[in-house]
Amino acid sequence: MKYIILCSLFILLGCKKEVPQKIYYPNGKLNYILNKKEDTTKITFFNKNEKAAMHLNFYKDHFIGSIIYSKNPNLPFKDSIIIDSVRGPYFYGTEYIIFEKKAKLMGSYRYKRNSDFRKALQSVQPFGIHNTFDMKGGVIEKTEYIIVNDTVYNTKIAP
Repeated sequence: MKYIILCSLFILLGCKKEVPQKIYYPNGKLNYILNKKEDTTKITFFNKNEKAAMHLNFYKDHFIGSIIYSKNPNLPFKDSIIIDSVRGPYFYGTEYIIFEKKAKLMGSYRYKRNSDFRKALQSVQPFGIHNTFDMKGGVIEKTEYIIVNDTVYNTKIAP
C-alpha cells in the first residue's frame, strides 16, 4: 500500500504543468510569454498589435534551434536565424531569408552567452558577409562585418 501511495505521489509531482508567464508593457499590451519546461524556455514576443512577432527557445545561457521572425504576411519572404554552434563565451547563428521556398543566406551573427535571455538577445553582433535582397530575392548589396574586441566594423562590397 505504501508503494502505491509513493508511486502516485511521484506521478502527481512529475506531471506538474508549468503555467506560461505573461509579461506586459507599461501600457498594458502583451510584450512576451515565457513557457518553461525543465532547462528550456520557449519565448514568444509580440508586436504592438499583440500578434506573435518572434519565437525562440532559450537553454540555460544560449538560444537553441531557430529564432523565427513572423513578418508581414504581405511580404514575399520569411526570416529565421538558425543557431548552429556554441563556443566559449559565445554562440553563433546564421540568418536565412526564404523566398518562395528557396532559402538564401543573409549573414551570420555572434551572441554572448548569458543566463538572462534579454541580455543574450541584445548582445547580437553581425560578422562575415551579409547580403541585402530585393523583393524577388536578388542580391542588391553585400556588406562585410569584422568583430575586433567586441566592436563591429563594416565595409560595403559590390554585389
